[in-house]
Amino acid sequence: MKPGPIDSLARHLATLADSSALPASSISKTDRRRLQSLFDAGVLEEVRAGAGRRLIVTNQTALRAFVQSLYPSGLEGLNGTLPARSKAVAERRDSKKAIDKNPTTLLIRGFNGCAFQKGELRLPVAEWTESAGVAALCLDSIAGWQCQGALGLVENLETFWHVERIAPFVDLAIYAEGRIGANILDWLSTPGMIEAKVVHFPDYDPVGMDEYLRIKRACPERTELFRPTDLEKLFVRYGKAQLLHDNSAVLARLRKSVDSDVRYVVGLMDRFGVGLEQEVLLIDPLE
Repeated sequence: MKPGPIDSLARHLATLADSSALPASSISKTDRRRLQSLFDAGVLEEVRAGAGRRLIVTNQTALRAFVQSLYPSGLEGLNGTLPARSKAVAERRDSKKAIDKNPTTLLIRGFNGCAFQKGELRLPVAEWTESAGVAALCLDSIAGWQCQGALGLVENLETFWHVERIAPFVDLAIYAEGRIGANILDWLSTPGMIEAKVVHFPDYDPVGMDEYLRIKRACPERTELFRPTDLEKLFVRYGKAQLLHDNSAVLARLRKSVDSDVRYVVGLMDRFGVGLEQEVLLIDPLE
């Protein structure tokens, strides 16, 4: 089947290329702004047509050049298979306009003999980590894989790379890359993962506490917050006020939380007027 125009603007341009005219009312404000350079150059004009108005093309050669500048593979795009971001470059010169998503990559580190199991298959994550420092999996194909033990969700990359220094009890560390994806939380909620304890390593600021509550809602009864014993001292010495100023609305909402860990951390934020970045956990313990 022949593909259709890439988007609404491509559909309008196809009509203009074929008939040199188009009802002005059919163009959205967004698409009209994208056509503004053609109006400025006189390539497009708006004229009265009966009770309404229409757009007419005065220079088809200039219109074709404009189309080529926006859609290098034509108004109907590519009739073939490409990864999403490559397709967006080919069709619209912009990888960020990709519609489909690439497979989710799960960056992990394993310890204490941690391995993924799926029937008779085994992925020796701890061995991979020992030999290469890190391992990665495609989450789209992780269905059915499971592991047990303490699983750490680590918000920031540097802490992920050194998590065994601050939490040697962790069997599997997953790089959360800020807010962890919903598809990862779905996997953690599958029957094969319900024996795993989930420990969240956040920034101790409003966004980090909000993310902790989100994870706990997905995996209730087995999610806990990593709370170092000297957290209060760390707040006093290394806290950063900007972490609260940028997220005052989130903090106001967190003050209503009934979760004991969140109430404790929010209490520290309110008492000292700062939040705390998790990289502080890698600093030698305070005397």
